Amino acid sequence: MLHSSRAILALNGTLMIILGGAFWMFPEFFTLLMFPDFAENQQAIDVGVALRKNMGAGCAFIGVILFSCQSSPKSTAQRLLFSSAIGFLLMVTALLQVKLSGQADVPLFILIFFSALCVLSLFVASRRHQE
Repeated sequence: MLHSSRAILALNGTLMIILGGAFWMFPEFFTLLMFPDFAENQQAIDVGVALRKNMGAGCAFIGVILFSCQSSPKSTAQRLLFSSAIGFLLMVTALLQVKLSGQADVPLFILIFFSALCVLSLFVASRRHQE
C-alpha cells in the first residue's frame, strides 16, 4: 500500500468523504467543540452550523475527486497525491494559525488527522517505484 499512489488516493478520498459526512451530520457538535463560548448564543451556533455544513460538503467534494482519481495512470496519481499533500499542509497551517491565535479551539485530533494525511501523501508521492 505504501508503494501505490492510487491506493493512498483512495484512502485519502474515503477519509475525506467520512469527515465531510461527519461535519454534515453533526455540525452543532463540531461548532460547540471549536467554539464552546457560543453555547448560549443561538445566532452564533446557527452561523457555525451553516459553516460546518459547508465544510462538510467541501470535504466530501475533495474526497470524491481524490477517490475517483485512483484509476488514473501512476504518474498522474503521483502528481495528484503530491498536490493533495500540499493541500493538507495548507489545512494544517490554517488550523494551527486559528488555534494559536485563539480564534477557535481546534481539536488536536483534527490537526493530527490532516498532518498524518499530509505526511503519508508526501511520502508515497515521492517514492520512485510505484505499483
